Amino acid sequence: MPTIVDVLLEVNPESLKLMRERVQALANTEDPKINGVASFVRLRKIPQLHFISMQIFEDVHFDPLLVLESNFDGDSNVYWQSVLAQLSDDLRGIFACTKQAKQPKWASLFQPGNKDTLFPFLEAHSCPPSAKHFGAVANSRERIDRDRMVFDDIQMELGTTGSSYRQLDAKGVHAALRQWALEKYDFLHEAEKPTTDRAINDYKWSTLRPLAPKFELMMLFIALVFAIYVLRECGILPWHGMPGLGLIFYFVARFIVTFIVGLMIMLFLLALTLFLGGIAPFKILRHLEQSDFTQDHPELSPEQLKLFASQEDQIVQNHVASMVLVKPGMLRGFLIRTALRLLNFAVPIVAWNGYLGQMRTIHFAHWTLVGNTGRLLFLSNFDGSWQSYLDDFIDKAAHGLTLAWGNCVGFPRTQDLIFQGAAHGTEFKAWARLSQTQNILWYSAYWDLTVNQIVRNASIVDGLRKISLEQKEAEQWAVLL
Repeated sequence: MPTIVDVLLEVNPESLKLMRERVQALANTEDPKINGVASFVRLRKIPQLHFISMQIFEDVHFDPLLVLESNFDGDSNVYWQSVLAQLSDDLRGIFACTKQAKQPKWASLFQPGNKDTLFPFLEAHSCPPSAKHFGAVANSRERIDRDRMVFDDIQMELGTTGSSYRQLDAKGVHAALRQWALEKYDFLHEAEKPTTDRAINDYKWSTLRPLAPKFELMMLFIALVFAIYVLRECGILPWHGMPGLGLIFYFVARFIVTFIVGLMIMLFLLALTLFLGGIAPFKILRHLEQSDFTQDHPELSPEQLKLFASQEDQIVQNHVASMVLVKPGMLRGFLIRTALRLLNFAVPIVAWNGYLGQMRTIHFAHWTLVGNTGRLLFLSNFDGSWQSYLDDFIDKAAHGLTLAWGNCVGFPRTQDLIFQGAAHGTEFKAWARLSQTQNILWYSAYWDLTVNQIVRNASIVDGLRKISLEQKEAEQWAVLL
């Protein structure tokens, strides 16, 4: 399963310049663009890594915040060991500029000459996302690299001996390419672990599966107690002979029956009240939504826009790093936590195939509440330009964006938590630009692949594993070539 972790560290204001220099030095060392191509010599040696970024957020309300974003495969313990094997000295110098490095617990780690592992420090300051989305969930870094190699080899095979394949129908092409591939790739003789279907299914039910045993146990207990209560009321199971246990069961059963009936009544009254005009919290929410100040035309810095333009559209992917303030108040704090939990629970169920709304351009994206829910961090690795990315969001996933960001300062005016908001395209894009910061370091392990190409490559390899395909299935598979 893919994993997303952010390391969040407060920067000592007096060390901000030094930290920027050290992060930039790491970026320059890793990305010298030899012959015009980013090299990332050490980062390429981290086998689990998909994307990594480092940026510093500055805000007049807080001291600067360093964010180290990591998108990777599997367990974080294994991943951090791989990272430290390559970048330990660089990270030690960067982290030494943070407030946390001055704390007594960690100060010795950053003394000159200290070579102790930074692993406990990284683990202690790692923050899981509040809500997340994956575009190609069934594809590990290893599989992405492997499947790309297969696709490139197939293109070369078709290019050199294409005439022999053009004489075949779709099933014939599959049979011929499968025979060629079995001789070339040893891994095709072994079962895919996990299969694409299994990986997707595990992700799809990842938020529901932990709840299933608890739900089943609760329902079993309720059914058992309810059955005993019914048998007692019918006189089939008298309580005499076990007075203590019988009395306990009787009162427990009474409570459960009363609770179920009461819950049904409450749900009915709640639905009726909402239908007739809403209860107090909803009225308060509507009042807040109508009276909140917004930022329809935020002033954007021309220099900052030029900086973004110089960084973006260098490859087929882009990265966005954004942080905004959460609106004050207990109700807003409750709503944003609830909204993000709802998104985190629902996204795997409704977007298991990588499509968010009707778009599949996001590799990894996540929201993270920072500190005591005072700020909301958003980081995304996506295909295409920033402009097209935001346009897709507005056209195809505006409700989800409004739910996630609607409780943040300056967000376009919302209605009932999910309406309007991001649908105000011009205002939303200006607000989103204003919330962005510069990526000092950003690395993609497969800079020339879109989500669709990754899924396409995997589907081709999955087809090669099958002994034969039905005609329609073969035709669909051949189109991928």
